[in-house]
Amino acid sequence: MIFINAHEIVLDKQERLEAWTSYDRVVHLAMDFIKNCPVDPANGLPWYLQYSCFWTDPLRPTIWPDNPAGKFAWAVTTLLKYYPYSGDASHIQIVRSMLDRLWDNRTPGHFAWPDVPYASAHPSTGIYFGSRADGEYATEPDKIAQVGKAYVDFFEMTGENKYLEIGSMCAKVLAQKINPGDETHSPWPFRVNVIDGSPVEEYTSHWIPAVRLFDTLGRLGVGDYRSIRDQVWAWIEKYPLKNNIWKGYFEDIRLDPRNENRDQVSALETARFILQNKVRFPDWQRQAKGLLDWVKATLGGHSFYTAIPIHEQKFCYFPMGSHTARFASLSALYAEQTGDVLYREQAIRSFNWASYMANDDGTVTVGVDRPDYYNQCWFTDGYFDYVPHFIDGMASLPELAPADRDHMLRSSTVVQEISYQPNQISYRTAESGGVQRFRLTFQPVHVLADGKPLAQLKMLGAEPGWVFDSVCNLLELQSGSREVHLTGR
Repeated sequence: MIFINAHEIVLDKQERLEAWTSYDRVVHLAMDFIKNCPVDPANGLPWYLQYSCFWTDPLRPTIWPDNPAGKFAWAVTTLLKYYPYSGDASHIQIVRSMLDRLWDNRTPGHFAWPDVPYASAHPSTGIYFGSRADGEYATEPDKIAQVGKAYVDFFEMTGENKYLEIGSMCAKVLAQKINPGDETHSPWPFRVNVIDGSPVEEYTSHWIPAVRLFDTLGRLGVGDYRSIRDQVWAWIEKYPLKNNIWKGYFEDIRLDPRNENRDQVSALETARFILQNKVRFPDWQRQAKGLLDWVKATLGGHSFYTAIPIHEQKFCYFPMGSHTARFASLSALYAEQTGDVLYREQAIRSFNWASYMANDDGTVTVGVDRPDYYNQCWFTDGYFDYVPHFIDGMASLPELAPADRDHMLRSSTVVQEISYQPNQISYRTAESGGVQRFRLTFQPVHVLADGKPLAQLKMLGAEPGWVFDSVCNLLELQSGSREVHLTGR
């Protein structure tokens, strides 16, 4: 018998790795654990507000630097996908508690970097002001951008203006601090002393969150960040997209002044941005494929029954579930948009490997290596930067989504409310328009957009309407409205 962590491996007839359980179950096991997360008796705070990770044998928190800004930003990413997928609204308040605490612990207004969140923190306190590699009273500007975008996203979901104001404040500080950048200096430093503004480490390639933040604020009519957004994208195109110096994401990794590390986060998230906005990029297919292939060649592990696990980075060279799932989700998206069956197969096998990190009790271990990674769980790598990749994978390859329950797999606009009832679904989006994808247990008969019938089409185009594939029970819907109600048989 061969095991990955606690699970005996499952192979198909061609000896290719299968998942130990469904992707849907992986998602619900992890999210149910978050809903019932242990609470620290010393201060009454759930672990996710004060620890980056915990052990499973026995179950106890790990005394390791916390990563609040990145962790909470990924929690918003998870919420935006999991709530429409499940209809479970309980995570909205969980995420609100994260964002509120992060803002309560922001830098003082008289610092050189005023009113911005901290990327790292000492564990077991729920108080954030920097830690370990960053140093105390230091932060990471890429996390300011990442969580700034998360605040704006949470505003779109809830309609609560204070979160838009916070996200806008993050953007304003970044706009004031931007530099031209060059091959060894990014537009903002990776790490910076927030008191006097001096750089702690000069370079990171993780600037897609800044592009997304400025794009979103522009769409909402909040400020004019077009020139800054274009400056950041021009730097990405000129440097990391050409020289593949993709590094600088993880808060607990030692300083790397010579830029020798390589990681997969910024490369793959850049590929995601390109694939999601391919009309902007004439060379999108070559660029996205190049990034996927670079990650596979640089950080891919040995094939395990045709599954390719992905190492986190050069400076922490261990194969891990969340990063393998990210690679899988981008392989699936690339396959969806190009029809490339090799990348579809690559996606499925890597997802299957990543599934073995999840356990029946809801713990999700970070990796497989002993003595540490097989029984250590991170709130990023096992939950908030793990779950959304499986949902994205089911959206790109809907035949992998459950056929016995109704699920919204994807929405191009933020979903504010959704209700699932037998043979009917109602939902509201933050903006009119956008496209939603469902896998259903029923055949739609009536689709109403703002109370008016929506036409069934042969394929989606410029006009509102819906398309239904009865083979996979797949619904694609472009309503042109915010309020949608569909019923069927």
